[in-house]
Amino acid sequence: MDYRSLARKTSHLETHEQLGDDESPFSTNRVTGHSINYPIAETCAPTAVCVETCYFGRGPSTWSAALRRQWRVYRSTVADPIDFAVRVCSWAARHRLDFIRWNGGGDLFPESVAAINHAAALQPLMPHWVVTRLPDLAVTIQPRANVYVHFSVDRSSWRRAASMLDYRGNWFWSYQGAAGEVVPGGIAPVTFFDGYDPQSAELGPDHCPLNAAEDIAGVCGRCRRCFDGTAVARGRQLLPMLEANLAN
Repeated sequence: MDYRSLARKTSHLETHEQLGDDESPFSTNRVTGHSINYPIAETCAPTAVCVETCYFGRGPSTWSAALRRQWRVYRSTVADPIDFAVRVCSWAARHRLDFIRWNGGGDLFPESVAAINHAAALQPLMPHWVVTRLPDLAVTIQPRANVYVHFSVDRSSWRRAASMLDYRGNWFWSYQGAAGEVVPGGIAPVTFFDGYDPQSAELGPDHCPLNAAEDIAGVCGRCRRCFDGTAVARGRQLLPMLEANLAN
């Protein structure tokens, strides 16, 4: 299913129901284990490459039950971001998580930023890994030692990263390859090939290990570079390249 089809299906299944009293806000995620997922039709501002390559448009995340759950998570966040943050922290403990991935699908909105800020304050030793393509909202995330803002760009959206340059929190950018695009190292702290398929291209240290994994299950929990400071540090090394690219 492509992005447009998934967005139409998501909109069709829209509900105003919230999570049940004892319902986890997390969805299972093959790569990260668990993640907070929001409906893309309501939260995403897709780039041209997103529309063609959206990974969330494949597999179980597109099933009707999953889409209804994404809406319930969204409605609960909007209704009371602080209560939602408390729920996230409680369920993270119940699931025995050692990091929290926000936006496994979907993107930021004002209430989710409020929830992230509160949850990170409640859990100062828990890494909160926030993936986004929305710089105007990303820069409103409170800088904290345990919050890692992962800003995703592609060949159609480099300019979006300009708004992140003055952000004082932990942040880095990743690069998402388009279909058939050969993605070199040295352009982002973390780089992805479309569908994680390098198509015989040589892989370097900046390429996400998902690109070479025979089995993608649990790769993020083993690697951890996106939420242990490694990608942030690499971003500081590559910042002159990013600034030069944005100046052109």
